[in-house]
Amino acid sequence: MHSRRRWLLTAAAGAGAVVAPAIARADDCAEDTLDRMKRTGKFNLGVRDATPPYGYKEANGEYSGFATDIARLVHQAVSKELGKTLELTYTPVTGQTRLPLLQNNTIDMEAGATVITQARSKIVDFVMPHFLTSTEVMVAADSNIHTLADLAGKRIGVPQGGLEEPAYRELNARRTWNPPVRTIGFPDHPQGVTALQTGTIDGYSTDGPILYGFLTDRSKWRIVEININTFLQAFPIRPESSKFKHIADTTLANLFASGEWQSLYEKYFGPNSKSPFPVTDTLKAMTLMNAWPPQ
Repeated sequence: MHSRRRWLLTAAAGAGAVVAPAIARADDCAEDTLDRMKRTGKFNLGVRDATPPYGYKEANGEYSGFATDIARLVHQAVSKELGKTLELTYTPVTGQTRLPLLQNNTIDMEAGATVITQARSKIVDFVMPHFLTSTEVMVAADSNIHTLADLAGKRIGVPQGGLEEPAYRELNARRTWNPPVRTIGFPDHPQGVTALQTGTIDGYSTDGPILYGFLTDRSKWRIVEININTFLQAFPIRPESSKFKHIADTTLANLFASGEWQSLYEKYFGPNSKSPFPVTDTLKAMTLMNAWPPQ
């Protein structure tokens, strides 16, 4: 097991300082999201339709995924708190649209694979972290890319609006490679993976669990651990929503304490899932720390 997977969570949170797209903090945030839901009777959820195993759209049109399922439990808790079943609406989002749609009140919370960063925390708030991940690279099985150094001069696909492009830009600025890595942005993960499969790029880089979700044929593709970061993930919400955040945080704490989080992890990341991803020591530590006692 790589040493980076055993970093302390404090180090992981600090790693989130990689710059994110600059979006102005919304002024129209005076109404707590809980009050807004009570007034409208709706829980507007931003979901991913092509980011397995966090969130994706089934063939029958239903939304599934690790993050999506957790968000549904938050919806149930809010409905219980308000004493009425809120209508749950789904709005597909991407790395580029998630925060603007949150700020303009189209969605009330985003369930995806969003990393907590210092820059993002200036414009949105976050629910308690529910996952921890790191950036890795998918390459062809016969690729000569085996380590971080092997990326020199390569064409690496990244998701638009994510932290990967700034991370590679910073590494290029440090002269990590000669020649530098060339990043190519894609609006969603399927397009990036398709570009890799057709040879347009030499590797596709994003969260490790997402890459394992696309690793359907291990005889043709493999994942390279490049050890450049470790990040905490959480659901972004609008600022000035402490009442809503309290319900969401408590829901997550109960998931960790009851073992339900572990059951969801087994469903989406376990050895018999489509995206087998073993629980790391750091992830185990996060689950223990987030299992708040009731009293």
